[in-house]
Amino acid sequence: MNLKQLVYFCKVVESGSISQAAKLLFVAPTAISMQISALEEQLGGELLNRSTRPMALTKLGEFFYSRSQELIYDFNKLESDTELFINNKSAVLNIGFTRSVMFNILPEAIKKFKERYAHVQINLTEVLSEYQSEMLINGAIDIGITRELENDNFVSESLEHRLILIDPMVAAIPRDHYLSRKLFLTLRDFVNSPFIIYPKDDRSGFAGKFFDMFIQRQCQPMVSYRAIEIHTALALVGAGLGVTLVGKSTIPNNRQDVLFLPIQDFNISSYIYSVCRSDNNNSLIADFIDVLEGVSG
Repeated sequence: MNLKQLVYFCKVVESGSISQAAKLLFVAPTAISMQISALEEQLGGELLNRSTRPMALTKLGEFFYSRSQELIYDFNKLESDTELFINNKSAVLNIGFTRSVMFNILPEAIKKFKERYAHVQINLTEVLSEYQSEMLINGAIDIGITRELENDNFVSESLEHRLILIDPMVAAIPRDHYLSRKLFLTLRDFVNSPFIIYPKDDRSGFAGKFFDMFIQRQCQPMVSYRAIEIHTALALVGAGLGVTLVGKSTIPNNRQDVLFLPIQDFNISSYIYSVCRSDNNNSLIADFIDVLEGVSG
C-alpha cells in the first residue's frame, strides 16, 4: 500500500469514474485501474462496486475511503509544515511572561497561534515583568508579556512596547467572606480585611505602588501575608486568610473559592503589554503579537 494508491482511489470516489479521475490526475485510466486492483488485492476485498455507474463504494470501501482521506490530509499537512519550517529559519518562539497572564490570555493566544503554526516550537519562561527587558536585550526571549501600572518605566526605551489590554483591578475575597453578598466594595470595606500582597521580589514595585495609592486615599491596609506570586496569593484568599487585588482578566477559569468584586471608589487599571526588540528578525513575533491582541478583545 502506498500514497499513490490512496490518492488514485479517493479521486475515483470523488469523480465517480476511473476515466474522469484519470483526466483530473493526468494519467492513463489503465494506470489507475491497476493501482486500485493491486490495493484491493493487498486488502483482501473490493473497494468499489464496478457494476454501477457511477461506481459505488462497498462497505470496505466506505471504511477505507474516510481513513484514506485522513492520511492524505496528514501527508499534505506534513509537506506544507515542512516547507514552512525550511523557509522559516526561526521556527522557535521564546516567550517570557508574567504569571497573571497565564490564567486566560496567554493560553488562548498559544492555542490560536498553534492552529496556524503547528510546526513552531514555543518555549515559555515565567518571569516577572521587571526582568523581561534584560532577557529581551540578551536574546533569551523573543517576546515579553508584562503587566504594568501607570507611569511604570522599567521597560527599556530601546524596546518596542505595544499595549495589549487595559485590565481593571478588582478585589479578590474569600467566597464565604462577610462582604461576599455585596455587588461591589468600597475601599474602606476592602482595607478592613487582612491584605495579601505579591509578588515577593525586591525588584517588583507592584505591591508598593498599590500601597501608595491606598495611602493617597487615606487608607492603610493591614498586611497579613506577602506571597511569592499571584497563584499563592489567591490560594491564601481561598483559604480565608485575607484579600488581595488582581486584574479582571484573571477571573475566567479561576478558583471557585474566591469571589471577584469591583471596588467602586478605586478605579485603577493595570496594563498588559507585549515587548520585543525592533531588530529581532524572527518573523513569528509580529504574528504572535497580533494573535495576542486578538484574543484580548
